[in-house]
Amino acid sequence: MASLVISNQTTFGGMTNNAIGRLISLQSTMERLKDAVATASSGYTGVPGTEFEGMAFGGPGANNFGVSPDPENPGLRGTEYAYAVNSLSEQWIAFWALAQPFIEQLDNGTAAM
Repeated sequence: MASLVISNQTTFGGMTNNAIGRLISLQSTMERLKDAVATASSGYTGVPGTEFEGMAFGGPGANNFGVSPDPENPGLRGTEYAYAVNSLSEQWIAFWALAQPFIEQLDNGTAAM
C-alpha cells in the first residue's frame, strides 16, 4: 500500500494522526504490561495472584501493580487482574497483526513496530 501524508491542519487529518499515534503507543504499552505480568509471576512462591495485590508505592505490601486485594480471599483480585491483562494481550496481538498494514499506511508509511 502506498503511504499517505495526512495534514494535522484539518480536523479529521489531525484526528487520524492522533489515533494512529495512540495505537502505536498502546502497542508498546501492551507489550510492557504483558511482560511485567509474566515477570512478576515467574518464580513467585506466594499465594497465586498476591504478587499483583498491594498498595501503591510507600504502603505495606507496596508493588508496581497496586491491585486492591479482597480481604476475604487473598490472591483473588490479583488472579483476576492477570487473567484480564493476559486475555486483553491475546486479543490485542490478533488485532495488531490485522491492523498493522493499515496503521503503517496511515502513519506516512512508517513501519509500526
